[in-house]
Amino acid sequence: MNLDTLRNLPQDDQRVFLLGRVAAETTETDAALRFLWAALQERRNVGASLEAPDYFSTTVKECRKFVRDSTTISADDATAIRGALRVASELYTRRNRYVHDLLRESLLSSEWELVRLTGEVDIEPEPELVSFDSTVELVRDFVAVKFRLRGCAMHLLTGTWEGLAFGQLEGRWDGSVDISR
Repeated sequence: MNLDTLRNLPQDDQRVFLLGRVAAETTETDAALRFLWAALQERRNVGASLEAPDYFSTTVKECRKFVRDSTTISADDATAIRGALRVASELYTRRNRYVHDLLRESLLSSEWELVRLTGEVDIEPEPELVSFDSTVELVRDFVAVKFRLRGCAMHLLTGTWEGLAFGQLEGRWDGSVDISR
């Protein structure tokens, strides 16, 4: 669905669709991370990524360890991979608010807010204001890091794909990416 059409839907429908895109892009990013995990071990078979750890953060930690301990990864490759892992980890943390907290209309403004559903009983956590545009930006950021992770994996395995591994990536709403050097 294009953004103009999405903006014209009722707010409840906008939220449902945007949350769906956040979840879908997170899943695809997790798959790309698992592909990188396998590539860091120089494993080329399709099933290798299925052996990656179950948790995103654990997979990131193992990838960081592989990079740190490697004697074959170049400094440029290591820098690119560490950068992709850092961004992926930060985005996943941002995504957690959307997936584990309540996204609702703000009681005080025309924005949306993420309201924590867990926490200390005596302390009511402050909601985080978000917007349609900030949620779209999260989706675009996931698109970019997904391609970066794939690019790093392919670069490790083939020595090519420099554009995705090292270029400046801008995720697009349609799921594609713009690359510049």
